[in-house]
Amino acid sequence: MNYYVYLIVAFCCFVGEMFSMEFSLACLGIGALGAALFSWLGWGIWMQVIVFTIVSSACWIGIRPFALKHLYGKSKKVKTPAEDVIGQEAVVEIPLDPVEGVGRVKVAGESWKATAEKPLPVGTVCVVEKLDGVTLTVRAK
Repeated sequence: MNYYVYLIVAFCCFVGEMFSMEFSLACLGIGALGAALFSWLGWGIWMQVIVFTIVSSACWIGIRPFALKHLYGKSKKVKTPAEDVIGQEAVVEIPLDPVEGVGRVKVAGESWKATAEKPLPVGTVCVVEKLDGVTLTVRAK
């Protein structure tokens, strides 16, 4: 196979890596570069396949864990805006009645459906304990 086919495959792998960010396609791209080198040097197709396999596997086993650790190891778990309300203070807008399951609280300027273990009147400051779907469970502060 001509070496430029491997170069095209490597380029496509590197472009795809920009979208996946898992360093998987990059390993395959590096393997394709190794196969392109052996193709350019005139080695047969079987040697190119062997080089591709060895180089890709070496990258996968040796380089990928190191890259992922240093690229993503320091990042915290990303919270969604909904998960971010847990632990924040809320103010009761519509009285919370656990029997009827009605009531609303305002958290960080947003109004949420809420429930509590005991009834809470309007204006009560509470803390968000749990998020279940779109309903917050709160307790009086």
